[in-house]
Amino acid sequence: MHEHDLTAGWLVANQIANVAIVAGYVLVPFTVLRYLPLAKNVLVAGAFFFITCAITHLSMIFHPVHSVGMVVNHLIQAVSVIWFVSGFFVLLRRADLLSRTSDDRPVIDPDSLT
Repeated sequence: MHEHDLTAGWLVANQIANVAIVAGYVLVPFTVLRYLPLAKNVLVAGAFFFITCAITHLSMIFHPVHSVGMVVNHLIQAVSVIWFVSGFFVLLRRADLLSRTSDDRPVIDPDSLT
């Protein structure tokens, strides 16, 4: 099924989904990865992975190839990535705050793990 076979509503839904997916992927390095005790090379690799995923979906906004299945997949992916990033960010912030306010909780220095 090609772009002209889909209704305008599906096309708009796909574009909105791609924008949300791009936003979610761009947010991961700034909201999630910075809290994880990972070696710097792993953090850089993770950031590159999520940014290149964002670039892929950004290109889909400007050069769309659609099918109903692809649009449904993008809608699920859009909700999932934003849900994951926001939920994981909140959990990591809470853990970070707890580790700073409790003397009996160890604080992990990411640089000591390299």
